[in-house]
Amino acid sequence: MPNHFQKLTLFGLIAAGLSLASPFTYAEETHPIDIKNEACLEKSQTTTAMLECTAKVEKQWDTNLNQAYKALHSKLNTKVKQQLETAQQQWLKYRDAEFETIKAIYGTRGGKIWPIITTIAKAEIVKQRVLLLTGYLEELSPK
Repeated sequence: MPNHFQKLTLFGLIAAGLSLASPFTYAEETHPIDIKNEACLEKSQTTTAMLECTAKVEKQWDTNLNQAYKALHSKLNTKVKQQLETAQQQWLKYRDAEFETIKAIYGTRGGKIWPIITTIAKAEIVKQRVLLLTGYLEELSPK
């Protein structure tokens, strides 16, 4: 079990990983998924528990990605749907390449924290796509 200082340092490192940002982020508030994850991480007493928290977050972002894509797709005309489909296919290739890069960089390090950081980094890639698609959807929704 990590001592108090190690836990604070570990939590700071994880929080830094969560704070990655993109210029295409539409949401300015902390997302509910991130709030739940931070609460889960704060309660975690082991790296295994922290990995469980971040794995849940990764899955939640993936679920939100599918929901946002389907919702946006349903609001578009045929031509724009095709453009979105093409963009999504290209994004999936980008995502997969990024995941491999993340795994290559963080997977070479020893220690129990790196799988957690790997999962956070992967979730952040998907989160940014969710926020972008959600932003497009908001632009199409009546105010």
